[in-house]
Amino acid sequence: MVKVSRLILLLSVPVLLFCFSDCKKDQFSTAPLSFSTDTLTFDTVFSTLGSTTLYFKVFNGSKSPVKISNIQLMHLEGTQFRINVDGVSGDHFTNVEIPGRDSIYVFVEVTVNPNSLLSPYVLFDQVNFTTGSHSQTVVLQAWGQNAYYHYGEEIKGDSTWRNDKPHVIIAKDTVPGILVDCGASLTINSGCKVFFAGNSGIFVEGSLTAVANNWQDSIIFRGVRLEQYYDDLPGQWFGIVFLRNDNCIPHGSFKRCVVNESSYGIYAGASTSSDLTSLVQNNQPVVNIDQCIIKNSQYNAVYGVNAKITASNSLFYTCGDDLVKLGVGGTYNFLNCTMYNTGSNAVAHQQPTLLLSNLLSDGSGNIYFAPLSGTFTNCVVYGSLNNEISFNNYAQTPTQDFDVTFSYSALQTATDTLALFSPLSANNILNQNPRFKDPAGNDYTPSDSVGYTSPLIDYCPSGPSFDLFDKNRSTPVDVGAIEH
Repeated sequence: MVKVSRLILLLSVPVLLFCFSDCKKDQFSTAPLSFSTDTLTFDTVFSTLGSTTLYFKVFNGSKSPVKISNIQLMHLEGTQFRINVDGVSGDHFTNVEIPGRDSIYVFVEVTVNPNSLLSPYVLFDQVNFTTGSHSQTVVLQAWGQNAYYHYGEEIKGDSTWRNDKPHVIIAKDTVPGILVDCGASLTINSGCKVFFAGNSGIFVEGSLTAVANNWQDSIIFRGVRLEQYYDDLPGQWFGIVFLRNDNCIPHGSFKRCVVNESSYGIYAGASTSSDLTSLVQNNQPVVNIDQCIIKNSQYNAVYGVNAKITASNSLFYTCGDDLVKLGVGGTYNFLNCTMYNTGSNAVAHQQPTLLLSNLLSDGSGNIYFAPLSGTFTNCVVYGSLNNEISFNNYAQTPTQDFDVTFSYSALQTATDTLALFSPLSANNILNQNPRFKDPAGNDYTPSDSVGYTSPLIDYCPSGPSFDLFDKNRSTPVDVGAIEH
C-alpha cells in the first residue's frame, strides 16, 4: 500500500508541473508597450505612385509575454496607408503575442491619392494598440505631391512644360520616358523639377531647352524616390540622351540645371543602330552646358560620342566610370569647369576623370574613327588617381585628327603623356592639390584659408565675368567653376 501511494505521488508530480507551467504561460504582462517611434514619417510621395516600405518596432519590455488584444489601422485618410504586422497584411489584428524582452515589426506603405492642390500636402493616419487597459497609438504621416505624369510620351511638335507642379517621367512600352522627335522641341521652364522613375530618361532627336532665370528657380533633374536612403544614389534613372539622326541635328541647351542620380548625366551622340559606322557618319548633336551641376552618375556626368559640346562655369563630380568621356571624335570646348572624382560610398573611382579618344573598337578588330578637337581653358581635372586624364589617339602621334590643348588649368596627370598628346598646352598647374574648401561636403570653392590657400586663386589672366553661382569674378580669375 505504501509503494502504491509513492507511485501515485511520483506520477502526480509531472502533472502538477504541467499545471504550474500552463498557469505561468497564461500570466501575460499588463505593462504598456514601447515603440521605436511615435510618428512614422514618409518623405514626399508623388500621387498615384507607391512609396517605399518603412517600419516601426513594437517592444515588450517585460520579462513576461504580452498579448495585444487589438491592432487596428484607423483609415483616417481612407485606404491610402497599408500595414503588415510581422509578415501578415491587413488592417485589423487580434491577440498578437510578443514574448518577454522581444519585439515585432509593423511595416507601412502609402499610395497618395491625387487632388487639386499644387503645393505639397500632408496625410495622417494612425495605428492603435490595445493591451489590457492600455490604449496606445503610432501616428503615420506622409507628404503628398501632385504632379504632371508623362508615361512613355512622344513629343511630335513644340511643347513647353510649366513649373507649377513637378513632372514625373515613367517608361512605358517602346518609349523609355520622353522622346522628342526629329523637328520637335521641348522647352522646360525655369523652376521646373523633373523626376524620373525606374530606367526612364529624356531622349532627344529634335531640340531640348532647359534654361533657368536664376539659381532660386534652377531646373532639377533627379530620381523619383525622395526618401533619405535614395539621396544622391547613382543609377536611379537613365539620363538625358541626344540621339543621332540622319535627317536632323539634335540640339540641347542647359543653364542653371542640376542633374543628379542618373546613369548618364548628359549623353550626346548615342545611336539606336547596331551599325557602329553611324557614330562617325551621322549628324553631330550640338549641346551647350552653362552654369550646371551634374553629379552622382553611375557611369558618366558628360558623355560625348562624335558630338559638339560646349561647357562653361559648370561642376561635374562623383561617378563610377570616366566622369567626362569624350570619344569617337567630336568638338569639345570647356571653359572654367571643375571635374572632380574620388568616388563615393555607392561608386568606386577606378577610371580617369577625363577620357579623350578619336576611335572606337568593336572588339573584333574593327576600328571606327573620327577627328577630335578639344580645348580646356581654366579647368580643374582632379581626383584620387595618379593620372586623371586618359588619351586614346588612332594615329598614336599628334596629328590634325587629334587636336587637344589645355591652358591655365589644374591637372592631375602624367606629365609625359600630356606633352605627347597636347604639345601646345601651357601655363598649367600640374599635380597639385586644388585645396577646395570642403570637397567631402561638396563645396568646391577654392580655399583662401591661411596655410591652406588654393593654387587656383587668381591664376587665369581672363575668363567669364561671373561664376557657376552668378558671383562676379575679379581679374585675374580663379581656375574652375567657382570663384573664391
